Amino acid sequence: MIHKMEIHAKTDEELAAECKGRDEQAFRELMGRYMRQIFNFARQYSKTNEDAEDITQDTFLKVWKYIGRYAEGRPFKPWLYTIARNTALDFLKKKRSASFSELGDIENDLPFADTVTDTGPLPDELFADAAMVEKLSEVMDDIHPDHRAILVMHYHEDMTFDEISVIINKPMNTVKSWHRRALIRLREKLMHHKE
Repeated sequence: MIHKMEIHAKTDEELAAECKGRDEQAFRELMGRYMRQIFNFARQYSKTNEDAEDITQDTFLKVWKYIGRYAEGRPFKPWLYTIARNTALDFLKKKRSASFSELGDIENDLPFADTVTDTGPLPDELFADAAMVEKLSEVMDDIHPDHRAILVMHYHEDMTFDEISVIINKPMNTVKSWHRRALIRLREKLMHHKE
């Protein structure tokens, strides 16, 4: 019982260090802390719960397999989410036989929405408002998976743009631009949804 209480008190980074020594109990604790969050994150990339479950399972398998690559002293959460994002993108590439060129198009051209001034961040309450959950779920499906993931990481997981930049391996300006695009698109979709 004492060991169980001790393990709950450890930081993610301490548990990750123990996982390097193949400590299965430490790994189970990390999984318990992040399973639901990673599933919700994976759901932003997939269209079904089954796919999100597969992505989540693959993510944790990769964490266990590659824990030796985790650099001690660095935050664990961005490392985990980086693996989850890469796993989701790999999953989508395998699932689609067509090329995954949407990312390049989004990054390289400047749609009209980029020239519009953002009217402020999407309020955190929007994600917490139970009445909006169903509407959000519907309109979020029409937003690019990386953009959805940025919204979820920033507003639901309370991650900074610095952390998100590390996770998606894009410069800070790209993260902020994608964030702004996602907010504009989400507002447009919500406005049309109300009509």
